[in-house]
Amino acid sequence: MIKNKDKLMTENNKNNLKSVAYIVSMKAGLEAFIYREVEALYERGYLITFFATKFVEGDIYSPKKNWPYYFISIKSFLFELPWIGLKMCFRPSLLLEAIADRGLTDLVIATKFAPIMKRNGIKQIHCHFGDHKFFIGYYCKKLTGLPLSVTIHAHEFYTNPNEVLFKKSLNYADRIFPIAQKWVDLLKSEYTIQEDKIRLNRLFVDGNENKPSEEITVLAVGRFTERKGFIVLMRALSLLQDIKVRAIFVGFGELDLNEIAEKEGVRDKVTVFGKMNQEQLRFFYQTCNILCVPSITTKEEGAEGIPVVLMEGMACGIPVIATPCGAIGELVDDYIVEEHSAKEIADSIRLLAGSPELRQRQGDKNRKKVLQDFSVDNINKFSHWLDELSEEKGEL
Repeated sequence: MIKNKDKLMTENNKNNLKSVAYIVSMKAGLEAFIYREVEALYERGYLITFFATKFVEGDIYSPKKNWPYYFISIKSFLFELPWIGLKMCFRPSLLLEAIADRGLTDLVIATKFAPIMKRNGIKQIHCHFGDHKFFIGYYCKKLTGLPLSVTIHAHEFYTNPNEVLFKKSLNYADRIFPIAQKWVDLLKSEYTIQEDKIRLNRLFVDGNENKPSEEITVLAVGRFTERKGFIVLMRALSLLQDIKVRAIFVGFGELDLNEIAEKEGVRDKVTVFGKMNQEQLRFFYQTCNILCVPSITTKEEGAEGIPVVLMEGMACGIPVIATPCGAIGELVDDYIVEEHSAKEIADSIRLLAGSPELRQRQGDKNRKKVLQDFSVDNINKFSHWLDELSEEKGEL
């Protein structure tokens, strides 16, 4: 089955020498480093078409909308299997070789892939990992005559599913790209691969993205509903172009916060996480710079009580910006802003962001407040009152 078929190579693209077939597995999406690699190749004018041995849709590293990919549907594959078997019989020597090398399944898949590669103007075949994906690439080269390359990682040397076919495919490949010098040395010493076929190709990360953070992180936790006021916080972010700030939203609900961030023009300042347990939440309370609770009163949901996230965050010593929605004012004394006021939220973030000392003082004050008025002594009192009630009723 072909997906994103309208994005497959046009007649003009068929003459492009940068049209490359990537043979991969997408059982759980692409590996992050392959996804990153393909992004970078697209930026450099390459036209990558994926040929997936396994495929499950919906992973965060599934192909982008403009990345064509092909995978085999089990139903259609079984329907076509007799025809594929007949085509294999037209290459009896290759069929016998595959049987002898225990590569029959790889040849079957290659027999399906190869015509699609030719039909769509593929000029090169590249495989990630020297396992079955590489063996399929080996047979695809036999069937198409296209240049074959492979990126070699590590598990190929330790848990290879077919050592005989691995060695044969290495010798037949046009280029071999080990990701570490150790594998370069191993390929030359134990697999006697010619040095001119090998190119040390270390994986990469973008140093502009992966660097020590200078951002102020603002944490917002709660259900993704209108009452939590998260949209107001996003609007405040749009007023903070002069500082490096990121809002981290944690929770769940009917609102799509990523979509809202896109509409508000702050997608690059927003990170959204799903529901977390207490241990996970505590990590964010203890590492983020500011906790923001921008709740608003709504007709459908009413107002807040005293949000538990405020107690948890303040107990961890984090400074807080909040609205007076509901009973929040009973817990939060400072940095209370008007409901719906993106400007006041932005001004408070800017003030706290500019002073680590102020954040520390405010965080210390918040922790003392929680330990004084919202400690476990409250549950002790509650259980005592329950005991009193039980005793009173027992006497009646």
